[in-house]
Amino acid sequence: MGYVALDLSKTSTGWAAWEPGWEKPRYGRWVLGSEYTSRGGVFAKLHQNLTELHRVLCKVEYLYAEEPINPAQLQGGTTIDTIRIASGLSAHTESWAHAMGVRRFQEFNIASWRSDFIGRVANNAAKSKARQLKKAGDKRASARKDLKALTIARCKQLGFAPRTDDEADALGILTYGLLISGQTPPWLAAEALQVPLDIPA
Repeated sequence: MGYVALDLSKTSTGWAAWEPGWEKPRYGRWVLGSEYTSRGGVFAKLHQNLTELHRVLCKVEYLYAEEPINPAQLQGGTTIDTIRIASGLSAHTESWAHAMGVRRFQEFNIASWRSDFIGRVANNAAKSKARQLKKAGDKRASARKDLKALTIARCKQLGFAPRTDDEADALGILTYGLLISGQTPPWLAAEALQVPLDIPA
């Protein structure tokens, strides 16, 4: 029985997998395409990688992913193509799960899984810092960088060594998904009380 989580992206999809009996999850990242890769090519590469993981690493029965961001919430220079890629990756993952007989496919809102993973105090403090910077005149202020850093810090606190924030996000999504499914991951079960995470300076 395999549990897999994805942080979907064209250039760097983070993945994390775990089976009962494993002390720690396996994790990594996939590059699904470059600026020259068609949308169809990106989706086909995701299909290929998921199928290989399913056949070689663990039989996927529970598949979790971060839900695509609502276009109304997007800021900055996000293009229509980026939105279509994000929605297409999500749809293709769900289609793959159905075709492969995955028991459950579930998407989580980023605010839900991340605040649970890094802690509500750290999550709220990072967002508050960004709001204060905006009020002070920094229109481009965002909590994204701090939240990514906090997610990596939480992973390290649990004994993981993610190489990218995409891997860290996948580990966070996996941990949240397991808890939602009624499984207590061994990396949490063995955890002693930890000092709350600090926002990076």
